Amino acid sequence: MRRGRGIGAAVSAVAVAVIVFTFDWRSVGAHLREFDWRYLAPALAVYLLGFAVRAFRWQVMLAPLKRVPFRSSFIVVMIGFMANNILPLRMGEVVRAWAIKRREGISGSAGFATIVVERVYDGLTLIGLFLFVLIFSATTPEIRRYAALGAPVFLAALGLLLYAAFRPARAAAALKAVSRILPGRFHALSARLIDSFLPGLAFLSSAGRQAAVIASSLAVWLLEGCVFWIIMRGFGMGLPPHAAFFTLVVVNIAIMVPAMPGYVGTFDLPAVAALAPFGVGKDAAMGYIIVVHALQYVSVTGLGLAFMSASGWSLREIEQADRG
Repeated sequence: MRRGRGIGAAVSAVAVAVIVFTFDWRSVGAHLREFDWRYLAPALAVYLLGFAVRAFRWQVMLAPLKRVPFRSSFIVVMIGFMANNILPLRMGEVVRAWAIKRREGISGSAGFATIVVERVYDGLTLIGLFLFVLIFSATTPEIRRYAALGAPVFLAALGLLLYAAFRPARAAAALKAVSRILPGRFHALSARLIDSFLPGLAFLSSAGRQAAVIASSLAVWLLEGCVFWIIMRGFGMGLPPHAAFFTLVVVNIAIMVPAMPGYVGTFDLPAVAALAPFGVGKDAAMGYIIVVHALQYVSVTGLGLAFMSASGWSLREIEQADRG
């Protein structure tokens, strides 16, 4: 864990150094002053609507475990994403599983299983959008290669999860057999985790629930792509919508790299690179992505902290969930 945090800090430090010393900040400031702030409110509304869809999607995924009210799902989703902004190594996923257990009594392992599946669907949706954008974008062979390599990884993960959902007994036996290589007490712990994790995959055995998850996953990323495009309109860039979706996909692939909380550097530099093929200068691109990043960070962190406080939880409890 400490090594991962150190790597994340180093990656962000390098990225920040590049940002500080290779951009003309007077030019970046001039581009920021050109932004029409009237576009900020609709961008924020669309962004938060995307989180409402995320909450609905998670409701569907949790349904075989418990009927969770939309309000609870939305609150916990926002707390989890807030934790991603303040804790290292995307530990917000762990915090979300902890929070749904505290709020709704759902097993933390089963809740975490639904989040794992959610991330697989997110990956597949992003790759689908990426391949669609490639039809309209003049991109490099390297980018096409990344898309071609990424798709099989997520498809294989989905295949394994589907097998575990339809054949839970066999999947549990296989996983427990593999876990025998662990020392005694860790083997016993892993067996308990496997038994509590697999029920979280139950929704995958329902075609109707899967269809709802697929549709809502597409809606989530279409809405987030629209946020990128609305901010582009605010800067008067005049770029086609697929430029926004291309930037969205590149950024979300890049933030998988370990970094400091809030994706410092790994959110911003890749966006500048993504906009270069569309003729956007690096200073203009930096001004643009500063607004996008600030909008997302401030809104999610602020709402998440407010919901955390209203739930009677503290940052110390959230950090303990991270360590646990």
